[in-house]
Amino acid sequence: MAIFLGIIGLLAGVLSGLALGGGTLLVPSLVILLELGQHQAQAIALAAFLPISTVAIITHFKNGNVKPRLALLLASGAVVGALIGATLASHLPAPFLRKIFGGFLVVMGIYEVVNHRKAISKKGKKP
Repeated sequence: MAIFLGIIGLLAGVLSGLALGGGTLLVPSLVILLELGQHQAQAIALAAFLPISTVAIITHFKNGNVKPRLALLLASGAVVGALIGATLASHLPAPFLRKIFGGFLVVMGIYEVVNHRKAISKKGKKP
């Protein structure tokens, strides 16, 4: 099981490094495979992202992809949002949290499909 979890962690790290959201893999994996509760799965995924995001940030910073002022402004709001979200999540029932998480994944999937189709149609048109 440890090897399997290591592989899931590796894939989550790759997704995070690509800024695609490793939580989309970690949370369902923890709930389905380890039968953890939604609250635990989300908390463990968040804790796992501390080292993951640190490595990704350093790598992207070295490659010149980070605009420090913009990142600081976004992080300021995100810290407040994380506090609100974590407090809210601790008071919501697990089934409702799963529905919110699943709904978010569905909406993002639809967005990506629609966005991909728009990009393809733009490529087909000649300027």
